[in-house]
Amino acid sequence: MGIILYSIYLSISSPSALSFSFIFLSIYIFPLLAFRILNFFAPIKEGVSDILNDRFSPWWAGHQIQMLFISIPSLEAILRIIPGLFSLWLRCWGSKVGKRVYWTPGSVHYDRNLLRIGNGVIFGERSTTVCHVITPKDGKGLLRIKFIEIEDYAFIGAGCVLSPGVIVESGVMIKAGTDVYPMRRVTKNGEVKIDD
Repeated sequence: MGIILYSIYLSISSPSALSFSFIFLSIYIFPLLAFRILNFFAPIKEGVSDILNDRFSPWWAGHQIQMLFISIPSLEAILRIIPGLFSLWLRCWGSKVGKRVYWTPGSVHYDRNLLRIGNGVIFGERSTTVCHVITPKDGKGLLRIKFIEIEDYAFIGAGCVLSPGVIVESGVMIKAGTDVYPMRRVTKNGEVKIDD
């Protein structure tokens, strides 16, 4: 955060193309590089762990690095103006994203590194993907991390919420406002199956 504030100070005190490019680098490139370095030394893995213990959690550290984009969604909405740029952005974080994916400006994607998106997928306005869930149980905070996989030419309706471990089969159209709970498979014939 200090880097961002310093770059803003520089651009106000001595405006130049260099100072404005420093703002861009500090907002977009610095968090991305920090995340990639973290993921190199302590990769975020699928599975279940206790988030409340004293051990270091790579997911928690990665989540804090992404907090700027979670808190100010317009920073990523800007990237959706140029076709393909938001897909490239997610690939840089570690997601696998196919070609011709349409992201509406209001769609929200937590855990930018845990998405597996096929070709031609469409995300409706205010649709959300969350690849983690924390469940309190026996005095523990059980953190479950699992990829979300959306196969080719699926349609995710406005206001849908996709949870950890969800698989949406090719060509499936999920209607607006649907919540797909963790570890579910949405099939071509409209069934939602538990896929644990």
